[in-house]
Amino acid sequence: MTLRNETLLSATNSILSSIGQAPVFNIDGNSSNPQTNLVSNILDATILDVLNEEWHFNTEKNVEFCPNLGAAPANMGGTATPPTNIWGNPFGQPIALSAAPVITEAEIFVDDDILRLDITDDDINRQYDITIRDGMLYDKVNHTFLWSHCIKCDVVYFAEFDQGVDQDVQTTHGITIPPVFKRYITHRAGTRAATKLTNNLNLIKALAQQELLARASCMEYECNQTDASFFGFDHNSHYKSYRPYQTMLRR
Repeated sequence: MTLRNETLLSATNSILSSIGQAPVFNIDGNSSNPQTNLVSNILDATILDVLNEEWHFNTEKNVEFCPNLGAAPANMGGTATPPTNIWGNPFGQPIALSAAPVITEAEIFVDDDILRLDITDDDINRQYDITIRDGMLYDKVNHTFLWSHCIKCDVVYFAEFDQGVDQDVQTTHGITIPPVFKRYITHRAGTRAATKLTNNLNLIKALAQQELLARASCMEYECNQTDASFFGFDHNSHYKSYRPYQTMLRR
């Protein structure tokens, strides 16, 4: 028997059933039931809250971001292609104004599905202090959007709950939420929905207990995936611990 994978619709129906409401057949956002729309909004907010906690499945270390360096535009001495109706150039051939200078600084644009990022080894590298402003990387130390070289960052990505369903975020990295986190998100959203829509304290406590159990499963999944160590190994490195038999082999 194959277990059914959690979807936005099934998660919404699970939350509705936990507060004693009837299931729905679609979640297009135009439901006549205001409680359904509220539950859907609670689920979306919970997804963002959980993803912002920076789990192993939606984080990536040492991601390189580079400025778009290249030739200057036409108004800076580059190559222009005028319209065909310009007198003296009826065929619209490119006009070489002069040798195009090389741009040494440019902006670094950030994808919409990046929730947050920070300089790799930020506790050591104090040369920059970056943040996202207007979809670009901004350096708060040098007070500029312009970068002359590539930088490496640790990135937290948005992940899809239901692949192929529009969640108002353009995802470009194809990251999906693991099933164990989907269950945790559903239980967490159910607790929030019961708190807002019911006055049953016993129901809220029971849902909160399920939420804690689901989070414990997420922590177990996280520990198995990360292989974390207090030694603080660098990226792409390994460590081979001392083995007593090596002394006898004189290695």
